[in-house]
Order: sequence, then structure tokens, then C-alpha cells
Amino acid sequence: MTKQTVTFRNVLLQDAAVGHLRRSLARNRISQTYLFTGGPSIGKGRTALAFSAALQCLEVGAPTEDGLPDACGGCLSCRRIAAGSHPDVTTVTLQGNDIRVDQVRRLQELAVLQPNMGKWRIFIIDPADRLNEYSANSLLKILEEAPQRAVFMLLAENLERILPTVRSRSELVAFRTPSHDEARKALATITGLDADTVMRGYALAGGAFGIAGRLLTEGLPPREECAGLRAAHVRLVAEIIAAGDALHTRVEAAPSLEAALQELEAAHTTASIGLLTARRELVRGLIVSVSLPAAFPILFTRLFLEAVDGVKKDLKKAVESLIGKHKQAYTPGLLKEIEEQCGAAIGAWASRQPAAFLEGLMRWHEDLYHWGFMEDEKCLLNLDRKDDIMAVTAARGPACVRARLQLLHHSLELLRRFVQPALVLENVLTDIGGPIA
Repeated sequence: MTKQTVTFRNVLLQDAAVGHLRRSLARNRISQTYLFTGGPSIGKGRTALAFSAALQCLEVGAPTEDGLPDACGGCLSCRRIAAGSHPDVTTVTLQGNDIRVDQVRRLQELAVLQPNMGKWRIFIIDPADRLNEYSANSLLKILEEAPQRAVFMLLAENLERILPTVRSRSELVAFRTPSHDEARKALATITGLDADTVMRGYALAGGAFGIAGRLLTEGLPPREECAGLRAAHVRLVAEIIAAGDALHTRVEAAPSLEAALQELEAAHTTASIGLLTARRELVRGLIVSVSLPAAFPILFTRLFLEAVDGVKKDLKKAVESLIGKHKQAYTPGLLKEIEEQCGAAIGAWASRQPAAFLEGLMRWHEDLYHWGFMEDEKCLLNLDRKDDIMAVTAARGPACVRARLQLLHHSLELLRRFVQPALVLENVLTDIGGPIA
């Protein structure tokens, strides 16, 4: 699968959302604020870039097959948006665990400026449901006073976390979550790979369509059957350390502090095939185990979090070293700002590791739940492990599966509220390792 341009025609499985935006372009009725809502990795970000490209495209009047506007994908404006270097398209992402007020205030400074090379000043806030109280109120003030040629695109998974006053000022664009079966078929079409390979890549990605496409493009390693729970545990810890070492090397080699920050921020949303594979195999081992050794919850949690904490410390040292190397090129204020942003990105990577582990457990339990009630393989994420799902569902029963699903949802919420990961992980593993209800 080759690198795709940022055009509407390359947004898959979101015909309704894309059609809505293209019809707005055709009628030249552009809202000031759009609110894109839907699950993770289903095309909100790609659509925001495609919409930005269509708004800024130098050749947008070129004919398309269906007669509706789309970006050309090849002009200077389109290429710069694809490369993330268009001066009139600004993306705001997490700084640590939320989007902060100083990030939003920077948008206020940019919004009043005339476009540089495009027709619009475009601001993409992703994820907008992670604005904190202060930044959300600051954004509302900007929206109330924004000039005519500014367009804001807010991307959110949880609509309830958006201020009602912001929602009321926004044009809602809903993104559907495609079924696992639809997603696998689409991936098979665009990659040309066989169904079994696509099935495994999609499961490794946890059902995230965009990540699955990347994994399948890079190529999957041969399947390995892990030799027991202990081996799976050791391998996951080793892969976390390896991922940290690789990121440490990229940060050290970065030509500037901005480049190092980009590496750290990207690491929060990406993971190597090795880490994804190790995580999934350990989760599978936990799912199929009848019971766990009594010491496993405490032992695993300690080694897991020690590995994450070790990576975190090494990355902070790498940033400190890089700051010492480049400090003459920056003002003290900018140096402090970048250092804080790097620290927040490292913290986000570390927080992501226990959350991703629990999310993996939750997806397997969702498969158990769906099979127990529907027995429809099209509903399964981990379809390549259908035999495991059938066997465990029969052994545990719906009450046990439902209770553990509720526990996992609650545990992820506790992590989001900054409850100590050690307490959360030990509690979940103790419950999983106990007797079947």
C-alpha cells in the first residue's frame, strides 16, 4: 500500500461524513467550526486533512467522477498539507494528558492573521475532548471572536466531554465505526493481501483501521506460538525496553529540539509490530489460562512498570543531553517550553503502556461477550483466534465475561483519573487469575 495523498477519495468507509463535507464545498457553505465525532482510528484525522486540502487546494475546480469537489493531491498546497508544513494549517495535539490553555491561546494569536499562502486559516484540534477546563473556555472565547476566514475542526471521541456552548457553535459531522468485517474487507482490497494476513494485521492493530494499514504495509512477521505465560510476560517487558531504546536513539539523533519533540509525540500513538505482538500474545495467554499463579499479579506489575519507568528516565536524560547540545540556538523561554513539551510527551508514552495493555484485555473480553450472545464471527476482532474465543466463552459463561468487561472499563477510567497504575493492574490481574464465577 503506497503512501496516499490527503484527498477525500482516500478516506475509506466514511461515505456519509465525507459526502456531507463535499456537498458543503460544492455549495460554498463553509462553517466556522466543525465537530468530528466518532471512535478512534476510523478516519477523523485523515478527513480533517482532506477537508483542509480541499479548502486550500490550488486546483480544487478540477472535475471529479461524481462532480463533487475534492483536492487534487498534487499541487504545492496539497503536498505541504500532506507533509504537515502548510503555514495556514495548524494542528494542536495533546501536551501530556490534555490540551492546555497556552496551546489554545497561541491559536488566538494565529487566528487574527491573514492566510499566508492559502484561502483560509485552518485549526485542527485533536483530541478536542481532552481540552481541560481552562483551555476549553479559552477556545470558546476564540470561536466567539474568530475572523471570517478561520475554520476550526474539533476531533473528539466523547461528545459529552465537549462544552455544550462549544457544541452549539459547531456543525456536527458524525463518523461511523465500521464493523470488523467491513474493515477487514476494505484492508484486503487496498492492500491486495490474503484474508488470513489481513485478519492477523487487523487484530494486532486492535481494530484501528489506520494502524492496521501501516502494519500490513510494513509486513507482518511469521506467527509464533508463545511458549507459556512466563515467556509471554518476559517478551512483553523486553519489547517495551526495545521500543524505548529505539526511541532513545531517534531522539539522540534528532537535528533539533523540535525534531526530537516530534519523535516523542509520535511515539504516543504508534507502536512497533514487536511490541504489539508481544502485548497481544500475553493478553491471549491471560484469557485462555484457567487460573494464574498467586504471585503473578504483583510480579508482572512490578517488572512491567519498572521497564516503563526505566524507559521514561532514559528518555528524559536524552532530552537533557540534547538541550545541552542545542541550547545556544534557543531563547530561554522557548527552551523551557520545548523541555516541558518533551517531558509531557514522555509522560504520555509511559501512561499509554498500561492503558494499552488493559485495552487489549478489554477487546478480547468484548469478543467473548459477542460470541456468547450472537455466535457471529463477523463481530470478532480476534477472528484469527476464533477457536480460543469459542472455548473460553463456553468455559466461563456470560456472567463472568460481563463482570470482567465492567471491571476493565472501570479500570481504564481509573487510569484516566491518574490512579496509580500498579494498584489498577494488580487488581485486574488478581480478578482474572481468580476462580471462574
